[in-house]
Amino acid sequence: MILHILTKAPDSSAATQMQQALGEHDAVLLTEEAVTAALDPSWVVWQQCQPRIFLLSEDLISRGLASIAAENKLPTLEMEGFVALTEQYEKTVTWY
Repeated sequence: MILHILTKAPDSSAATQMQQALGEHDAVLLTEEAVTAALDPSWVVWQQCQPRIFLLSEDLISRGLASIAAENKLPTLEMEGFVALTEQYEKTVTWY
């Protein structure tokens, strides 16, 4: 079980590589520019990883996307939830 942390936009090469590496029990945390995935509820990873995909709320707020994530009922985590999530997984991979 791996926690994948994506920092780049959903249409980036990092996102594509992450999608190819995702395992059945892996989770995804979207941070930095990756939170723009909130703008595209049809992004394939939403279907692949529900309910194991999360958005970092601090990054949503800083980009003005918190209300969009809430409207689409997308799961968000604050920093302490991020830390708790990393403790649940044996390995963490960050995609830059």
